[in-house]
Amino acid sequence: MDEDQLYLRPRNPPRYDEQHPTGSELVFIMEQIAALRREQAKLAFVIVFVGAVLGIVGIEAFWRYFPVCGST
Repeated sequence: MDEDQLYLRPRNPPRYDEQHPTGSELVFIMEQIAALRREQAKLAFVIVFVGAVLGIVGIEAFWRYFPVCGST
């Protein structure tokens, strides 16, 4: 065996149960990810809605009020 291979190999590799979470931990993690995705979807909807409202207000202000202010 090559010396580099011996040097790069870990001394005590972690056991399988230490590396991977148990079933209940996986369920908890999946529930937390699902909750984060729901929260992200709600926030994205609010951001899109507020952006649409601000866009409509900005367009209305530009086409109705700014030309009036410039003509005086």
